[in-house]
Amino acid sequence: MDVSLRKYPYPYSAMLAICSDLDETPNKEIYFETVRYLNTTEDTLLGKGVGLEVGNTIYFDMPEHNFSYTNTDDDGRNKIHKLIESGHIDCLHSFGDFVSCRRRIEQCWSEIQKVNRKIEVWIDHAQAPTNLDNDIMQGCGAIKGAEAYHTDLTVQTGALLFIWKGRVTSIVAQNAKRYYAGLFNKNEIMQSGKTILLEFIKGWLARFGSKKYAMHKANKVLRKTQLVDGTPIIEFMRCNPSWAGVSVFDSARGIDQVLTKEVLDTLVKNEGCSIFYSHLGKVSSEQYPFSKKTKRAFELLEDYQNNNKILVTTTRRLLGYSRSIDELTFTVKLDGDEIHILLSTAYCGEDLNGLTWYVENPQRVKLYINDRIFEGLQINPPDVRNQKSVSIPWTSLTFPFINESLL
Repeated sequence: MDVSLRKYPYPYSAMLAICSDLDETPNKEIYFETVRYLNTTEDTLLGKGVGLEVGNTIYFDMPEHNFSYTNTDDDGRNKIHKLIESGHIDCLHSFGDFVSCRRRIEQCWSEIQKVNRKIEVWIDHAQAPTNLDNDIMQGCGAIKGAEAYHTDLTVQTGALLFIWKGRVTSIVAQNAKRYYAGLFNKNEIMQSGKTILLEFIKGWLARFGSKKYAMHKANKVLRKTQLVDGTPIIEFMRCNPSWAGVSVFDSARGIDQVLTKEVLDTLVKNEGCSIFYSHLGKVSSEQYPFSKKTKRAFELLEDYQNNNKILVTTTRRLLGYSRSIDELTFTVKLDGDEIHILLSTAYCGEDLNGLTWYVENPQRVKLYINDRIFEGLQINPPDVRNQKSVSIPWTSLTFPFINESLL
């Protein structure tokens, strides 16, 4: 009786999230049409949509000409709430440049608690006062006594589950062995060689006890750690597999240098799980937000998903799936001719979507989650390894209708 957990949802060999910070997004039209272009196959202001599943970020008080919750109008805020509810705005990118006191934090926090689905991912932003890191990102959101302290409200309550504190790697695939060859560019030997060397140094510094680069050693997308006030958190690492370095090609203007066949093939070959660091609001121009190269890059990613190679999903869903894989336990028992998989987990719903077990006789399998039988187990034909399996089905998010006042 051979039963084992598949690394990723059937039939995919890798997972990818495009995690876009909304910095410098010029207006609401570009913000919402970008989301619609990525998540639907409709005709949009950016071109025909690619039908992937890509989330977005939001923040509050920002300078003029930067799209934000505060700087948009009532129509924009209504759309933001719809996209939070649907899961397509899944990350809070700090509270914004100009939020620096507890009273304003409480006002902003209450605004995004109005919908049933909550934002559960935090991403530090530049030098925002509310950042949760005081090293790489230099914030005081986790410093007790500071005016912008908020972890007791946002993190300790269990509301924010996953935290990004500034760590980015150039390595293409996480949850896999560190692999450097995917960064090599034969047309840019010097610069790509420098990027590879820097990543190699990070790995060695981690081995010698560097706290800053500790996550690079294991090359895992998640780790358990704590904030400076002692609050325990789950931290995640993003990647920008750019041959030119982690801060280059991290925008809509350069993503064609990152979403390449070489990078995506490396992700698949190494069965990797990656959260790509980008800024899709940094567009080519307001008149032509996405260049032809940018759109071809997303169309290439669409092909990899359609060919069952890479499952593209939101940051929150990828993190939830990764946590489930890391922490769940299961046992297998025979009951006559039946094979019972007994899953024990504290998580439910979307965080269990896609869990897949390799089994020799799928028709004989029954799944129990916390002692309750799971109805609707999916039986899968052989995959690329020629192995049969059963799954909790992966269900896609439903994109809401938001374009009525944009056309």
